[in-house]
Amino acid sequence: MSKRVFVVTGSNRGIGYAIVKGIAEKVENAVVYMTARKLEEGEKASEEIRKILGERLKSEIKTVQLDITDAESGKRLAEHIQKEHGGFDVLVNNAGFAFKVNATDPASVQADVTIGINYYGTKLISSILLPLIRPNGRVVNICSMCGQMPGHFSQELIDVLHNPNVSYADVDKFVEDYKELAKGDGRKAAGYPESAYRVSKAAAIALTMIQARELKEKNVTVNGCCPGYVATNMSSYKGPLTIEEGADTPLYLALEEDVPHGAFVKKRQVSEW
Repeated sequence: MSKRVFVVTGSNRGIGYAIVKGIAEKVENAVVYMTARKLEEGEKASEEIRKILGERLKSEIKTVQLDITDAESGKRLAEHIQKEHGGFDVLVNNAGFAFKVNATDPASVQADVTIGINYYGTKLISSILLPLIRPNGRVVNICSMCGQMPGHFSQELIDVLHNPNVSYADVDKFVEDYKELAKGDGRKAAGYPESAYRVSKAAAIALTMIQARELKEKNVTVNGCCPGYVATNMSSYKGPLTIEEGADTPLYLALEEDVPHGAFVKKRQVSEW
């Protein structure tokens, strides 16, 4: 039997780091790919995990360079996985970005960057890697409670993303319309919140639902989740949860037997979004 292969994006620190550590400690004889935009930072982090776990280390950690917005780096990773393993078993799309609350960048810039990473980046790396996922695999997309739409978006926009047959084109239009509106002051009037992060995470959850539909025939389980408000660099270390607590639900969805499919999950429970 071939080793189980895991890929965790953006995992040299924060929640992704804790996910890699959790897999390496819990799963026997697997290969876990820690990806980082800067290879040296990933190598430093993976070595740190090896030292922390010591004899509790059950799986091999490999470090690779990956920028989820760069197709070439994604293709290099896919080619490596194909050559070394013939495929992989679990993808955790953890890489993400948020501007600080006091950021002074124009709304249009914040929209381009945030959506470019959280939605388009996740969509891009998924499109490159998922053709290699083996039957009975798992996809876990780290989303956010900020992606929950009621109370923040118009019912018309909610209906678009919550449509069981929502398409990539629908979600692309949803974010592109927002980006255009962010150049002026028409976001609220058009039914959007001002926050680009909220828009990006709603789009990421909708992306999850499309992937769940597409991969069902391959018996690949796909879910999105909220890790909670975790003390990481992204939150300026203000969250009340540790990175290990934030990794709990993603690890549950990646590893446990009885998990949902095509759901948004918080605290191991299916949640409306």
